[in-house]
Amino acid sequence: MPPLRSVLAVSLVLLASCRPAQSGVAGISSHDSTAIRAVQEAYVKAWLADDTAGVLATLTPQAVLLPPRTVPATGHAAIRRFWWPQDGSRTRITSFDWDIQELSGHQSLAFTRGISNLAWTYDKDTLHLISSSRSVNLSVLTRQPDGRWLISHQMWGPPLP
Repeated sequence: MPPLRSVLAVSLVLLASCRPAQSGVAGISSHDSTAIRAVQEAYVKAWLADDTAGVLATLTPQAVLLPPRTVPATGHAAIRRFWWPQDGSRTRITSFDWDIQELSGHQSLAFTRGISNLAWTYDKDTLHLISSSRSVNLSVLTRQPDGRWLISHQMWGPPLP
């Protein structure tokens, strides 16, 4: 059995290493927290501006979308096909409110969890639909070699009641 002093010393080291950073949110500095929120704001603004390139600019090149009830879309080309199909249809986001309820992570990997409220129009041929949904979402973000944060995984659930 190890001496009590050794057990106490190891316990103190482990406790100190688990303590959240004082300057930020659970291991994320306040600078990183601000940068992560700015990426998500840019994502929302790009959707509202109907800016495909702007949306894709907030995602890593290998980003993965995990939509409810369908297979993941991986990489910009697959994401483009999923969100902007070449079938003559057009979806336009008309309202997007993203309430981030949790932001956590470490130096190079972070996540946000929240609730999204979306409204959109869908047009194809003579069909015109107006719709909206409220759902839980989870985003994983990674720090890029240049220090920027980008969304690497985006997941949302089926509509909430």
